Amino acid sequence: MKVLFLTLGKETMASSRTRVHQYFPYLEKAGIQCFVICMSHNVVQRKFRIFEFIADKIHKVIKYIKIFFFSMDCDVIFIQKILLRSCVQNLIRILNKNIIFDFDDAIYASPGACSSTNNDLQKRFVHTLLISKGVILENNYAKEFALEFNKNILMITGPIDCRRYFQKVEKEDGHDIVIGWIGSPTTTVYLKSLFGVFKKISKNYPNVVVELIGASTLEIQGINLVIKDWAFDTEVENLHNFDIGIMPLPDDEWSRGKGGYKLLQYMAVGIPCVASPVGINSALIKEGVNGYLANSEDHWYKKLETLIKNRALRESMGVSGRKIVEERYSLEVSAPKLIELIEKVGAR
Repeated sequence: MKVLFLTLGKETMASSRTRVHQYFPYLEKAGIQCFVICMSHNVVQRKFRIFEFIADKIHKVIKYIKIFFFSMDCDVIFIQKILLRSCVQNLIRILNKNIIFDFDDAIYASPGACSSTNNDLQKRFVHTLLISKGVILENNYAKEFALEFNKNILMITGPIDCRRYFQKVEKEDGHDIVIGWIGSPTTTVYLKSLFGVFKKISKNYPNVVVELIGASTLEIQGINLVIKDWAFDTEVENLHNFDIGIMPLPDDEWSRGKGGYKLLQYMAVGIPCVASPVGINSALIKEGVNGYLANSEDHWYKKLETLIKNRALRESMGVSGRKIVEERYSLEVSAPKLIELIEKVGAR
């Protein structure tokens, strides 16, 4: 069986890596040939913009020719988070009706989009749902929206590669306690709600450090703050330096559609989590088992303080979190589900 994957980005993009690329060894072992066309690209800067414009158009034409050719040759088309124009979707469907659509965010509610843009995104999103024979998503919030347009839904949260994200070795006594967050410059804004909490913790617990991976530059007085660049090669090592993982979120439509991947990362490396009770976070966090949910500054401070003061609790919660991801959200658990759906859709 042959599958064409239309991905949002290359393997370095988190969503494309977790939702597509990391599956390939499992798919190939099952006899599925994988072909990838990455829909994002970087245009080479040229001296004259007209040449840059022409090069960009030629690149897109070549890319769509490849898509249409592979659509005829492959058994299944797997669209990962791409909202193609409806005319392009319709042409692909004429060439190959075996389409699977995968999305891991509420992309129909993209934050910051103006109403007209957002309306266009929703139309493309709904159209992709309607033409697909299978839909893969991450949480019940997204499922409720998608069910109106497609009944063949598979929910896969994450998944997390538990071999790559292996359990950390606990530090010896005497080291700083690290409250950690991993994200990107665009999601750094979610941390602002905790600045007051961080200041209070830094004042009362000088041995606590707030460590951010992938965040934009921040200058906050009164916080023991460390910011590290994100890199694939150092990601796991930096996560192992955390003692507590956090995921603050506002309660809005975009956040309720998130997949909670950073919580899975924390749990996989064996650290307890504290998170806002928004969307899938409330399902991933088992209160008092692998972490805590907090919905106010006072709650955040108390939950973090409890973990700061109790090393044994941090370790036991970390063990519980690791067990949960292995049993429910690991790549090993999710890959057979994806293979079954691909084979089912491809056989029609």
